[in-house]
Amino acid sequence: MKPLQRFAWGRLRHWLLAALLVSVLSPSLCAAKGWKFATSERGISVFLQQEPGRQVPKFRGVVTIDQPVMQLLAVLADIPRSCEWNAACVHARVVKRSSDFKMLFHLRLKAPWPVSDRDAVLKTSARVRADGKRVKAIFRAIPYGKIKPASGVVRFPRLIGTYVMNAIGPNRTQVKYTIDSESGGWLPNWLVRYATQKVPIATLDGLRKQAKKTKGTYAAFIARNTPKSAKPAPVAKP
Repeated sequence: MKPLQRFAWGRLRHWLLAALLVSVLSPSLCAAKGWKFATSERGISVFLQQEPGRQVPKFRGVVTIDQPVMQLLAVLADIPRSCEWNAACVHARVVKRSSDFKMLFHLRLKAPWPVSDRDAVLKTSARVRADGKRVKAIFRAIPYGKIKPASGVVRFPRLIGTYVMNAIGPNRTQVKYTIDSESGGWLPNWLVRYATQKVPIATLDGLRKQAKKTKGTYAAFIARNTPKSAKPAPVAKP
């Protein structure tokens, strides 16, 4: 084989190997219907799904975090501490709480100049599977006339966020974070591109760091919300 042919074959073999690794290591990410890979950073992969007539595509971040499912859920449920790990958070306050998972809270997010800040009143819910190994947590913007946006702040006309968390080991969890939103008001295209790629990375990296930082803080929450079938059986006394 001539040197040029060997070089070409080497490049082709390298490309085929890389493609094979992606398909083997990330089958669930590649198979998601309508989602296109956008970027990857800090171990977090970002995917976009564009719908006709909408300026802002849906976006999804996927990461594996070395923390148990219930520890991550506890961080999400601690609304008053949201601004500790969500870089865009200006204000997060519980308006009404029915349970650990069901509540209304008011959220304000910082936007870069010259774009106006956004806010929303969000309704939350979460479902924990009977074995404790899968959690789906949802927050959704709702109309709420009792809290008006501050001067210069634009309220999200649509904001639906979902965290799907699957245990892949005792202390290891795959997290899929999806946002479906309409921002309201004016947004420059550069900000749309920036937000849809950087927001999921910043959010999931923040969640990862906060879960590590608060390890042991949420023992009561975890004990209260871990399904009985998922708890280890008590050790019999001799």
